[in-house]
Amino acid sequence: MKSKFRNLEKAIHQIKLQQMGAQVEVIKGIMHFVRVPIEDITIKYVYHINNKGDYFLQRRSPYPINFGTYESQEDLINIIQRDIAQMKNAKKSKKFDKFIEINKTLSQLAINFEDLYLDYNISGIQTQKFNEKIQELNDLISETKNNSKKIHLEEK
Repeated sequence: MKSKFRNLEKAIHQIKLQQMGAQVEVIKGIMHFVRVPIEDITIKYVYHINNKGDYFLQRRSPYPINFGTYESQEDLINIIQRDIAQMKNAKKSKKFDKFIEINKTLSQLAINFEDLYLDYNISGIQTQKFNEKIQELNDLISETKNNSKKIHLEEK
């Protein structure tokens, strides 16, 4: 009975979206959740396999990031392995927790910015101010890369 109810709910959602002018493609796929504990944090991933056999990968924690779509399970596993190795290495830093907080703040900034431009009529002057601040941040990232030692992890 639960399955029939779930299918009915999906059909209702699909109809409502189509009434709004959306094109809805129903893809039967498999969703996977992956958790990797590293000391006091857990790295969480979610990936979806679509009917074409493509893998769409996201990291959900300690901060969200979309990795993209991959054609093979091997590519997917390699990306996750590399990310875990990078996180394990980064976890050794005394500044790790601060970097995680900065990433979470950046993610929240993107949400706040979207709310701003979707809900308000923003002036050209304010838009230019955002562009300038973003350029300053990009410059700071480049400057920091240029003044920092690159980490080279062993490839497997």
